[in-house]
Formats: sequence, C-alpha cells, structure tokens
Amino acid sequence: MCTRLALRDLAKPLRDFAGYLLRVLMLNNYFLIMKYNCLIVDDERPALKLLAAYIAKLPHLQLTASCENAMQAIAALQEYKIDLLFLDIQMPDLTGLELLKVLKEKPQVVLTTAYRDYAVEGFALDVTDYLVKPFSFERFVQAVNKGTEQINQKTSKPSPAKAAPDIAVESDHFFVRTNHKMEKVELKEILYVESMREYISIYTKDRRYVTHQTMNKMAGELLADKFMRVHRSYIVGLSHINAINGNMIVIADKNIPIGASYRKAFFEQVKLL
Repeated sequence: MCTRLALRDLAKPLRDFAGYLLRVLMLNNYFLIMKYNCLIVDDERPALKLLAAYIAKLPHLQLTASCENAMQAIAALQEYKIDLLFLDIQMPDLTGLELLKVLKEKPQVVLTTAYRDYAVEGFALDVTDYLVKPFSFERFVQAVNKGTEQINQKTSKPSPAKAAPDIAVESDHFFVRTNHKMEKVELKEILYVESMREYISIYTKDRRYVTHQTMNKMAGELLADKFMRVHRSYIVGLSHINAINGNMIVIADKNIPIGASYRKAFFEQVKLL
C-alpha cells in the first residue's frame, strides 16, 4: 500500500516534467527549423576563417560547408540544401562569377571579393549583396539580413514553371544554356567534353562552355560516329585527335586518359587494333 501511494503521489510531478520536456523539445525544434544553412567558397584560408567566425556569431545561421574552389562548391551544393552562399570571385579554374552562370538553382548569393570592378556583373547575375574585403561584421549582418528577407519572401511565392532544357541538340549543332541564355555550339568545333559531376565543360578551340548536364546524357546525344566516350570523365571529338600515346589521347594541348573499360572499343573505332 505504501508503494502504491508513493507512485500515485509522483504521478502529477512526472506528468508536469514530461510536459516541460516536450515544450523544450518543440522549442528547440523550432529554432533548428529557423536556421539558415550557409556555404563559404574562398581559396584563401584567412577569409574562410573570418566568415566562419562571423556566421558563428549569429544564432540563426549554420555553417554547413566551407570550400576552397568552385568544383568543391558544386559538390556541396548538390549534397546539401544551402540557403546562403558566400562566394569569392577570383579563384583558380572556375571563378565565382563563372560558377554562378552555370548553377541551375542558386541560393541567396553574397559575393565577397577584394575587387570593386565586378559589382555590375555580379548584380546582373542577381546576387543578393556585394561585400568588398575587408568588411566589418556589421556590413556582413546587413548582407545576411537581405538574404534571409529574400528567402522568406520566396517561400510565400508559387513555384516557377519548369525551365527549358540546358542543352537542345540538332543534327549539326546544339544550344547550351549559359548565363541565362542559349548559345549555339557547332558539333564540328567540339574538341572534347569533361565531366564535373552534375555539370560538364564543353571545350572548343576558342572557349569553354559549362552547363548543367550529366555525362551519360551528353554521351547519348552526341553522334556516335563523330564522338566517343573514352573515360568516365571524358568524351572526345574523333576528328580532333592529334596523337595517341599509350593510354593517352592528345587533343590540342590536352592529354586525355583512356579508361580501361573503354580501351578496346576506342581502338576498334580508330582502327588501330
């Protein structure tokens, strides 16, 4: 009897405590939902550390990833849902502005650079803000506020209509979506195509086109008698091959590896077996 009375006496406090825990969990979940995921892209370590420190000061921001180049950024954007992208401009291989031109879906973008000269081009790409290094924490907060306001406004708008395909192929040419427009590329001018995960680089003699496309789809759309996949990351224009050196194909000044699983079919195609 004594035991039963003790349990009965504890029932109400236990219920009250359980209710308190539930409210705490709901409150924590609310704040977790309200956090904005951030990605920093900069090839300079001090800049990465400074932005990370600024982000850590704001409780509604969460640093999801830091990248030192555009290729790493593309991978991070594919893996995570990013709300705010803090992007340097001058970086090796692919600049920040070039990265923006090929992104199919962009988060809110804040450009962070030591150069004032790119502001016009940056805002033409619909960036949220433009921070010139060195910038203060107060200026950083202003940019963040602009970005979060834009995010909150977009969540109340209906989804846009489905976009046109990034590559439209015809018999002797195709159109590539770059910088919000479709550009014509002659098939005969393509030297080779290089994979960058969900993006590809199309190289001609005069320039490079970067667009959102998979390698498998690109390989299926190019003419089989003019182009050939020789590696999981490369498609070559057969008429542009200058030399074959062992397991390497030379096109212009580029050495392209021949993958083991593609070797036999390639040499049969070029009639060297």
